[in-house]
Amino acid sequence: MDRKKWGTYIMGPPAVPTTHPDNQKAALWKTEDKRHDFQSQQPYLVYSPVVKSNSNPLDSVAHVLNSWSNKAETIGRNVWRNLKTGPSVSEAACGKLKLTAKALTEGGFQPLYKQNFATDPNEQLKKTFACYLSTATGPVAGTLYLSSTKVAFCSDRPLSFRAPSGQEAWSYYKVAIPLANIGSVNPVVMRENPSERYIQIVTIDGHDFWFMGLIYFEKAKHHLLETLSHFRGQPYGGY
Repeated sequence: MDRKKWGTYIMGPPAVPTTHPDNQKAALWKTEDKRHDFQSQQPYLVYSPVVKSNSNPLDSVAHVLNSWSNKAETIGRNVWRNLKTGPSVSEAACGKLKLTAKALTEGGFQPLYKQNFATDPNEQLKKTFACYLSTATGPVAGTLYLSSTKVAFCSDRPLSFRAPSGQEAWSYYKVAIPLANIGSVNPVVMRENPSERYIQIVTIDGHDFWFMGLIYFEKAKHHLLETLSHFRGQPYGGY
């Protein structure tokens, strides 16, 4: 398996796909301390520092498989869809299994979403999509969340960055964009290669985010545009 398809493990700012060659490749896959600078220049980035575990990932995989054998088809579909997202196959599989199992045990992705992001009391999660986020250091594999108030993204695994002390640190890569701050949602299909498709989200204050590798591109496009239209109180034209 091509290691590049596992996605980058180094944190970088959101960027247009042409910034890094692997970003454009990820659109076809189907699914120094710069941290302070990222946060000051990108108000939609959210950081969740974590301690990197040294435990054996195979123990977690076995536990999940034993606990959720009756959910094997569902788990397997989610694992293999983004198996390429870790620094090793076992870690990638472990991460996907734990994410799916956690969602199942906690009643779906709604509780998991509320655990990862600050939410309003009446906010409801509408849809989730496996995808990549284009960054300056390459594609970040994760999940795109669409709720009644925001569009959010969380990486499948922690990414590496340099702390002010100079030590290596790890954080989940999160983006949270209130619907009120979205200026436009632009589906982009490259004319020279129609298989290369993106969904660009541009904010009213000039930030843009490119999501790619969406297995359900048409469905994601439909729900994003529909939700934004309803939020603005406008009729949805089915674009």
